[in-house]
Amino acid sequence: MTAARVHVRSPQRERLAREREDERRRLARDLHDGPAQSLSAAVFGVDLALATLDRAPDSAREELLHARDLLRDAMNELRAMMLGLRPRLLEEKGLGPALEALAGMAPLWGPNVTVAITGQSVRLADDVELALYRITQEAITNARKHSAAREIRVVLDVRPDSAVLSVTDNGQGFPPRRIRPAAGHGEGVPGMRERAELLGGTLQIESAPGKGTQVLATLPLAEHDEG
Repeated sequence: MTAARVHVRSPQRERLAREREDERRRLARDLHDGPAQSLSAAVFGVDLALATLDRAPDSAREELLHARDLLRDAMNELRAMMLGLRPRLLEEKGLGPALEALAGMAPLWGPNVTVAITGQSVRLADDVELALYRITQEAITNARKHSAAREIRVVLDVRPDSAVLSVTDNGQGFPPRRIRPAAGHGEGVPGMRERAELLGGTLQIESAPGKGTQVLATLPLAEHDEG
């Protein structure tokens, strides 16, 4: 008689499964709020242009031009999302070039994003680099969606025992009482905090009305150093 196999899921597998599910939900939300809306509006504009083409060609032309702009917006948003889903540059070149690539997508996002890297010029452990990349990505997305910021500054300081990441915007900010340890501000903050804490680090958010917002993540390196 063959004994039945019992599959036990380790805490790490459970965490990875939760992360994948969170990523799927975030992707679905971003697709719905971004490219899907632009594509729907573009289709409506094209239909309207076709319906008025014969009797009002000038109006139809304006609708088509607007639809073209919407399609370009959707294409740019999809490119930005693809960069976030496939950080190949992170694997091949490291965190610095990957962050620079995020900043290079700034014209698609609206705010101007700058990156400064100080301290040791070394490759970090894969899980540390991925966590810092995702925290940066989410902080930029939150600033773009919620803060009306014109400038976003990303600073990474790699020290002997820790990596300190700061993402600061000059947006509208929010009252300090809205910063809650468990939930934070914005849809992506719990995920950012969890990424930091899973690696033994911390994530803090400082903000005030009219003063912008700073996301500060500190991750220890001693336990994750690849040597």
